[in-house]
Amino acid sequence: MMTDPFIPSARLAQLIAAAHAGGAIARAALRRRDASEVVHKAVRDYQTEADVAVERAIVAHLAPHFPDHAIAGEEGADDRAGSAGRIVIDPIDGTTNFMWGMPHFGVVITLVEGGETVAGVTYDPMMDETFAAERGAGAYLNGQRLQLSHSLDAINAVFGAGLPIPGQVKSVTEARYHAALRRLMDTSAGVRRLGSSALSIAWVAAGRLDGFFEDGLSLHDYGASVLILREAGGIVTDFAGGDIKNPGAILAGRPGLHDWLLEGFKA
Repeated sequence: MMTDPFIPSARLAQLIAAAHAGGAIARAALRRRDASEVVHKAVRDYQTEADVAVERAIVAHLAPHFPDHAIAGEEGADDRAGSAGRIVIDPIDGTTNFMWGMPHFGVVITLVEGGETVAGVTYDPMMDETFAAERGAGAYLNGQRLQLSHSLDAINAVFGAGLPIPGQVKSVTEARYHAALRRLMDTSAGVRRLGSSALSIAWVAAGRLDGFFEDGLSLHDYGASVLILREAGGIVTDFAGGDIKNPGAILAGRPGLHDWLLEGFKA
């Protein structure tokens, strides 16, 4: 970490405050839930009452500060149209963790203007860790600047990866995805499946993971964290090294190791 003073812009400060407000609700609501207590949006895709409550709290905070922006929440609780840009919200990234009472999930707010992510916050309510970035202004964790170093040392690296549910992998064949995962297991110091893609990408920016990949992610999941990682000097592409699609694949890594991860997806 670098020691540059963190002075967020007025709009980034509002994103941070909204994430904290929503995160407080999620933190207080954490407990094990039964299947009968949740909405099944699809097989293995859950929505709890806390997802909706957190999203509404975030929208209530941001709406007066961004009157001309559209709002698009993952739960669609208080969405609205707008012409100045778009605020994309994932109130609880890691809902499966949350539903089972596991204290690892993130609140994700992404500000999009002109088709580009210009600011974002990924907040871990249980650790009270705020990952934040604005385009061209660097990435920060609780006010401390994040800056990644270059590495080619895969054998001493720890990676994160998604363990996909049936039908999630679409960018490559399941065999290719499993081969890339096996390559991590056979080569690296360890592989972690943390259950929140947003926090996993942010952890790459913080140097806690050296890389991460998962398929089938949406802008709600990855938007803010991808900006945070890029502002910290990391590299993020799809599995072919190209632009990220929405939804699509995320291949994230520190400089040097991103290329090594990319090789795992070559036929």
